[in-house]
Amino acid sequence: MAEPRLIFVTGKGGVGKTTVAAALGQQSADLGRRTLIVETAADGRLENLFPNRRRAGARHHLGAKLDSIRLDPRELVEDYFSGLLRFSFLSKRLFASNTFNTLTAAAPGITEFLLLDKILGWVEVRGAARRNRYDLVIVDGPASGHALKLLRTPRNLAAMVRSGPLGTTATQLLGLFSDPARTSVVVVSLPEEMSVRETVETYATLEDDLGLHVTRPVVNRVFPKRFSRSDLERVAADPAIHDSPVAVAAHFAAKCRREAERHVGYLRRHLGVTPLLLRQLFRPEITVADLRPFGRSLSRLLLSS
Repeated sequence: MAEPRLIFVTGKGGVGKTTVAAALGQQSADLGRRTLIVETAADGRLENLFPNRRRAGARHHLGAKLDSIRLDPRELVEDYFSGLLRFSFLSKRLFASNTFNTLTAAAPGITEFLLLDKILGWVEVRGAARRNRYDLVIVDGPASGHALKLLRTPRNLAAMVRSGPLGTTATQLLGLFSDPARTSVVVVSLPEEMSVRETVETYATLEDDLGLHVTRPVVNRVFPKRFSRSDLERVAADPAIHDSPVAVAAHFAAKCRREAERHVGYLRRHLGVTPLLLRQLFRPEITVADLRPFGRSLSRLLLSS
């Protein structure tokens, strides 16, 4: 990729956003691209996927060419205003002020703006600092509602502040977000009623309201198609096995597959695109080896969309 790229991963809570971000990051690194995964949650689930990780300052090295960092809202506020004030004694007095802390906590969009400002620094790197830039920055974003608030922040800020550091950064972010060759959004869903409906609503807002480039949606935890209708009919007709645990499991798996196909059809009809399916993994823990097939599929999705 000639230009650094930015990918936001979002979706309803619990759909597997971190797994998708990790798989995509691992694939990007395997292809030789210097990649950073940005965590916006504080649960540390991303780092737990990589047993050989090592800490380097604020970042974790997850593997060759793959880093991660977790962004804390409070630290973002202090870091930003420390840069503006320059003198440490002024910064300390400001951060100790109850009024300042109340204002920054209550001000609409301030933490979202500072998060995006930090991300911009890893994408829009110029001059001698270019050696520190990343080829791809993947944001393991918040759930859909908060993600929309985050992605709407540059537009809201640009409308209110047209000059100065805030206005300049907002303009840069708008330029980055509006370029489909550089910024994409991946919406992750589960094959469940509430999840697919929220995906359709999120997809429409991202495209129609915010004008962002949205890839085909990703449907996670889809049961594989292991049994045909004739297979299930033979199981039901055989008195020796039709009530056995294996037969019950087979019918359950087939039902889950039919439900997934129904929900995928709903997404296809309402979005006009075919979702990318990631299969259900039947194991308690996901490993880096499990991520690689997912990463290859996601890479094709992003390069072809």
